[in-house]
Amino acid sequence: MKQVERDLLFVLHEDRYSEQQIQNAVRQINEMLSMVETMDYLCNVMEVADCNKNKVSSKRTVLQKALSRKEVKPFEFIIHKN
Repeated sequence: MKQVERDLLFVLHEDRYSEQQIQNAVRQINEMLSMVETMDYLCNVMEVADCNKNKVSSKRTVLQKALSRKEVKPFEFIIHKN
């Protein structure tokens, strides 16, 4: 899996955690984020509702197009299935 450069902000009490505990927490959070940031995962938990066409789709191609647009289409919504 490709390593991702990201900025994470943690607010912690300095005296409660050692440097090793902080590094371990950062590694675990980074692993969790890497797992859920894949397109396969997004296709399982999101869908696109297009009110112009009266369609709801969770197809990978439709979701990729909707997420990659620089300008949002009117009445097209990306919905989390939760």
